[in-house]
Amino acid sequence: MARIRTIKPDFWTDGNMVKLSPFARLLYIGIWNFTLCDHGHVADDAMKLKLQVLPMDDVDIDALLKEIMDQGRVTRVIAGDERTYLHVKRFEDHQKIDPRWKTRCPACAQQDSLVPAETPVSLPEPQRDSPELPLGREGMGREGKKTSAKPAASQEFDSFWASYPRKIGKEAARKAFVKAIKKTTAGKIMDGVEQLRLEVAGKDQQYTPHAATWLNAGRWDDEVARPSLAVVPNGYAWANR
Repeated sequence: MARIRTIKPDFWTDGNMVKLSPFARLLYIGIWNFTLCDHGHVADDAMKLKLQVLPMDDVDIDALLKEIMDQGRVTRVIAGDERTYLHVKRFEDHQKIDPRWKTRCPACAQQDSLVPAETPVSLPEPQRDSPELPLGREGMGREGKKTSAKPAASQEFDSFWASYPRKIGKEAARKAFVKAIKKTTAGKIMDGVEQLRLEVAGKDQQYTPHAATWLNAGRWDDEVARPSLAVVPNGYAWANR
């Protein structure tokens, strides 16, 4: 869940920060909002970060992440289950930690097994259909045909599901997502999800539609609710529609 974070005044003149390009600095700040916990762990998903922090900017997200990591501000760690995460170093030193927020971060749950991972910024999918690699049963279809690595649509759905504010009916949502991306792009869907998150923030979750319902109705194209003028005794005041 996205959280409000703070920026110290000396951030802008920090010796390491001034070496970064403007977009890299902006991405670094944006990452703070989307950490999985108050210990600075972030999902190792470059495209998701692009959609969350710089959705409309024509930038190379992998290059920006590498720029930040080369300055030692973000590292990649690998857990005992071989899943990787990004880690914002010294995050707890620079943010006000709320002890009431109980973390569900999977990286924190495996804290003792986390080790640095020397890997590229964007992790390639395993080449299971490569002739140099033996195929196990997981690499074969029902008829003995080779199957490819995890498809892009599946990765895009994982990012969608991670961001959608109500986690009910995942398999129904997956089917609806496959249909939806035939009509639009994953980027437009994620833009709609971010708008929905803003609209339902602080409200009872029962008023948030199930993901499959939202997708089947094409609600990523909903118009943004804008305030309208309402007459009050002393003049005009803005009121939400």
